[in-house]
Amino acid sequence: MRCSFGRVRSPLALAVAGVALLTGIAVATVIPRDMSKQLELIEAQKDGAVVYGTIVASRSQKLDDVLSFVPFTVLTVKVEQAIAPANQPNELTVYVPGAGEERLSITPSDDEMRVGESVLMFLRADAGIRTHDAAAYKIDSFAEILRTQKNRKGEVVVLGEGASFAVENNTKLSDLSPQIIDAVAVLKAAQSKSK
Repeated sequence: MRCSFGRVRSPLALAVAGVALLTGIAVATVIPRDMSKQLELIEAQKDGAVVYGTIVASRSQKLDDVLSFVPFTVLTVKVEQAIAPANQPNELTVYVPGAGEERLSITPSDDEMRVGESVLMFLRADAGIRTHDAAAYKIDSFAEILRTQKNRKGEVVVLGEGASFAVENNTKLSDLSPQIIDAVAVLKAAQSKSK
């Protein structure tokens, strides 16, 4: 393989260059996070949102002015519980960078984005996305969609992702929701004090 800075001369060199570019994105967004940090990353104190809902549709779309080198997976989510803020519409559009064979290392797994999957989502109001869809949200990394299941009592349980994630252990949504609301209130209070 021969590669110069001015010209890529093989598919392997192109792949290495692509990985180097994407690694910068991944390092920037896939970081250890407790609940407070997770909410801070989506700017929940401003206009980010946390919802529990079911994915009812999925499609792929390219946006020439937003991450033009990869398509987005565009999810339609039926909101079953708006946690923060509580005044979300019944249906949301959510853009996730990467789709199909052009997935990114930070793209949630196919299982987390499957139509029919009930999930807890941490959503950011991204300015670039909102130029295309004024009410849409964006998922920035794989740690922002959490799968759920129902226990024997019919209660929704958010599946934990392990150490260094906002939800480490399996936790009932009814227990997690007040924690999220309280954490958002703390972030908003800190923002008010800093003004």
